[in-house]
Amino acid sequence: DYNLMSDITADTSKKTLRGGLTFASRDDSLPSARLSAEGGVNQRSSATLSVGNQLLNYEGRFEDVPPQQGGDVFRSTLSGKAGPFRAFYSEIDQPGNQGLERTNIGGSWNVGPVQLYGQRNQLRREVVDPRYAGVFQNTGQDTKIDTIGARGSLPFLGGRVSGDVSRQYREERGPQQIGQESRPMAQAPNVTNYRLGWEGPVGPGRFGLQGTLRDVRNVGMEPSLSGSYTIQDPLGLGGKFSATGSYVNPLDPSRRSAAEAMLRYKLRF
Repeated sequence: DYNLMSDITADTSKKTLRGGLTFASRDDSLPSARLSAEGGVNQRSSATLSVGNQLLNYEGRFEDVPPQQGGDVFRSTLSGKAGPFRAFYSEIDQPGNQGLERTNIGGSWNVGPVQLYGQRNQLRREVVDPRYAGVFQNTGQDTKIDTIGARGSLPFLGGRVSGDVSRQYREERGPQQIGQESRPMAQAPNVTNYRLGWEGPVGPGRFGLQGTLRDVRNVGMEPSLSGSYTIQDPLGLGGKFSATGSYVNPLDPSRRSAAEAMLRYKLRF
């Protein structure tokens, strides 16, 4: 029921080598496994192990990273899909980069043309100098960002209209010294993002228009608008004409509103 296959590829110009072993089933519903590695003179080594199928899959990856860039990175991801439900959990560890630990967990549920989704991103780093760690109960800096939302698209006027609305919650906790009852905590204002757009054929070309609004609670709103129009081969020379434009009114009072427009004709030789 299973095949064992091996492969190896060498690129002499880049002086790299990659290869792997695959243990695959003839039945797609059964799990398979693959172990691969790559490296070279001008390329850092890496290795990846993947086990599972569409229902449930695990992938672990090691990357050789120079010490000045934080040292080796270890990644692991567990993902699954069952009907309209999807979920994932991933971890990234880089001990040489202030003990960096990043965790992401999320999922989605398709309900007709609408997808409901949620995600939590957590980041932890050791920020206290080891010389003073003795006077701290907790030496880490933790950041947690939760996002919930809904997105979807529907046919409309010969094209498709799509939209997305989401809310983001951000919380940070700092190191806790001995004697402090709890860790110092800071909570950023909640941010709500809105997006609505349409894309479809108009005349001889294709037109797209999209508007977004970023609403920071008790701070203000940042609207933006972008559009594009493209025509394939308008002059019979095999080229492509495109017109694009955008406008943004920044939330930051130190920045001015900005608008941009561009016309372009691309011709291949």
